[in-house]
Amino acid sequence: MPDRTEENARIQQQIVEGDLRMSAQIARIEWMIEKDYDPAEARKLLRHMEAILDLWRIRRQLILDALARS
Repeated sequence: MPDRTEENARIQQQIVEGDLRMSAQIARIEWMIEKDYDPAEARKLLRHMEAILDLWRIRRQLILDALARS
């Protein structure tokens, strides 16, 4: 089982990758709007991505808090 420092590094990497994916999704939505496509599903996916990133950030903060206490 990874220690908290390793877990924090893994979650931080996931957050960075998630941020990049969200940026790409935003660009897709903008492109869809520009091309007059309906971006409803793309926006729904973006909201799900945001929710997952929020959970990862909370998890990261919990790990950082635990590391600070130890």
